[in-house]
Amino acid sequence: MIFDPAGTTITLLTLFGIAAMIALSLNLEYGLAGIPNFGKALFVSIGAYTAGVTYTRLLPLLAGREAINPCGATMGQALQLRSEILRTMPAVALANFGITLLIAILLGGLVGYLAAYPALRLKDEWYLGLVLLAGSEVVRIIVRGTEPIICAYNGVSGISQPFVWLPTPQAKAGAFAVLTLVLAGLFYLYSRRLVQSPYGRVLKAMRENSDVATALGKPMARLRAQTMVIGSAMAAVAGVFFVTNIGFASANDYGVGLTLDIWVMIVLGGLGNMRGALLGALLVTLLDRITAVSAIQLNMLGSSLEFNYVRYILFGIILLIMLRFRTQGLLPEPANTTRASSLVSHTERRRGEVQSLTEG
Repeated sequence: MIFDPAGTTITLLTLFGIAAMIALSLNLEYGLAGIPNFGKALFVSIGAYTAGVTYTRLLPLLAGREAINPCGATMGQALQLRSEILRTMPAVALANFGITLLIAILLGGLVGYLAAYPALRLKDEWYLGLVLLAGSEVVRIIVRGTEPIICAYNGVSGISQPFVWLPTPQAKAGAFAVLTLVLAGLFYLYSRRLVQSPYGRVLKAMRENSDVATALGKPMARLRAQTMVIGSAMAAVAGVFFVTNIGFASANDYGVGLTLDIWVMIVLGGLGNMRGALLGALLVTLLDRITAVSAIQLNMLGSSLEFNYVRYILFGIILLIMLRFRTQGLLPEPANTTRASSLVSHTERRRGEVQSLTEG
């Protein structure tokens, strides 16, 4: 096996960017607003299912071709048509990817809104977490058994990233990695701006004590619904990047295990801290790759231990350690500051300096 440092680095950066998007979205929902979204995999899958539909139905139309049924006997012909369009028509490939992102944002936000309003009226927010978890599994099972979306159990292949028309594999992967990191950076800047805004401070108040926030006239149901819309739209965008990175859309990839991975990211990095979400995404990405390589090495040595068992054991141990010894995560949530508090602190420092000079 030949080790490719450049290729490995590009792959890790791409995976980190995708994980960062998802972790930031959950950190907004739970770390900032206190909404325990245990159905996060559902909102990631919305982006994947959207890509599965647009790449098989919309892409040929944008290229002026007739769409072929991607399922059943014509599956091979449809795959060949998609591959030809994506490799030879850069403008169509980029346009299809952009439209896919836009539709995913709209659908993700809509599903987040629909999931929020009935469920968020539950008195205990942890009931909401169970409702979202059950809803995520129900949708996954329905999609897995419904052929028109992503060909049921078979899934849809050929869902390629938008730069497959570039000349070399490294150029294709590098361009996609740059796009992924740029979007993850924009998500981070937006999340940080939101946390530091008056709206973010209201969400923190809702998280700490919703009864007090309600008594002060804050519309809790509407605020939680808005947060779910934002977080769900972000997760759906990440889902588009996730599925185009692996090139295959299957409902089996969006089960409870994916939700567990996302929760490990924010618990490990630090709840309520957006830099902590990035750190958690980075560490989980690295641990995931390390356990994958370790499992392959063990299998080559004759061990029957599977990759999923290794990673689940490791992630479970990490969760237990963090919840027992460092519940605030590796990067605790920073103190909330405003411009006014900064001015007051500066004034107090200046007053102390003047007082020390006069006393001296």
